[in-house]
Amino acid sequence: MLPSLPRDHRRVVVCALGTYSKIGGLQNFNRRVIENLAKRAVERGEHFPFVLIRGDEGVSIPAIKGIDIAGLNNSLAFSAKAIWAGLTQANIFVICHINLLPLAAAVRCLRPKMPILLFVHGVEVWNNSSRRERRWYESLFLRALTRIASVSSFTADTMAREFDVPRTKFRLLPNAVDQVKVSLRSNEREPATILTVNRLAIADREKNVDQMIRAVAKLKERLPALRYEIVGDGALRPELVALAKELGVSDAVKFLGKVDDAELRAAYARATVFAMPSSKEGFGIVYLEAWQRGLPVICSTLGASKEVVADGIDGFVVDPTDVSMIADRLYVLLSQPELASAMGERGRRKVDEKYLNPAFRSNLDNIIDELRDEAARA
Repeated sequence: MLPSLPRDHRRVVVCALGTYSKIGGLQNFNRRVIENLAKRAVERGEHFPFVLIRGDEGVSIPAIKGIDIAGLNNSLAFSAKAIWAGLTQANIFVICHINLLPLAAAVRCLRPKMPILLFVHGVEVWNNSSRRERRWYESLFLRALTRIASVSSFTADTMAREFDVPRTKFRLLPNAVDQVKVSLRSNEREPATILTVNRLAIADREKNVDQMIRAVAKLKERLPALRYEIVGDGALRPELVALAKELGVSDAVKFLGKVDDAELRAAYARATVFAMPSSKEGFGIVYLEAWQRGLPVICSTLGASKEVVADGIDGFVVDPTDVSMIADRLYVLLSQPELASAMGERGRRKVDEKYLNPAFRSNLDNIIDELRDEAARA
């Protein structure tokens, strides 16, 4: 068991779910938080934060200067160690998923004045029956939290309404991407080429790739050279292949499957536009990645991606149920390459200004500093 630390040696304690044993947006977010907390501790001479991860025992957890990390697989042992760390070592207690909310409630009972922070992302706190419904105890346990850091205003507003949480508890911590060096040569682009990057898992049905295929069918006569490339391979692929065949566009729709980094870079380089009118984005990091490659994007009116994409400026925002609208916006971008290039460049500049790690670090620092100031006053 961890030793109890004196008050002036206490530190940020972070509890997370599988972060280095899995791949995904939530895992990337957790890694970015951990890395930035470590840099902050080194730069400011603070006591090293402690991170406890359920599900990462036995995997390769990197050694990061400025932070202590431990992984456990046993849920009971994880919970006991997390609560003990919160009670004896923490000056700020952080949970990285709403499923860990009981830990926050337990710590709050014995540390009533300590700041407690929760990170939220999207569908896990939208209280949607097809994704994840609110659990009976969560509205009560959420009272234990001092702050909730949300990647988008949409997710914050939705959670505040569905869980009856004061909106004043929320702070924004948008996702970020790492800087990439991309040679943007318009002469490498292939004409009328659309790209979607998607796992094609059953849970990704609301990414609406089927609607994209229907839009391609509408456009094929107007753009005979049209090509739609889909990166990813999962349980949805067979039915999407069948849909393309049914609509007579199998020659235009290319399923590239899982690709390596070089193949993905080549797919981005060929594309004219990135399109994924997803209904379930809690933020929309895929649009940032497309902008970094100089592509305009098409996103959905549903979910949080419309906060990220400026309609008509760096992409288009479409109703995912309206195939004609999707086809119309695709045609505009595919038939006007100069407009598409200008939109993509505006998106690239937006990423550089708002969605790289320095902006993420600044937002995270502001949240941690605010919590520490409140704790000092308490």
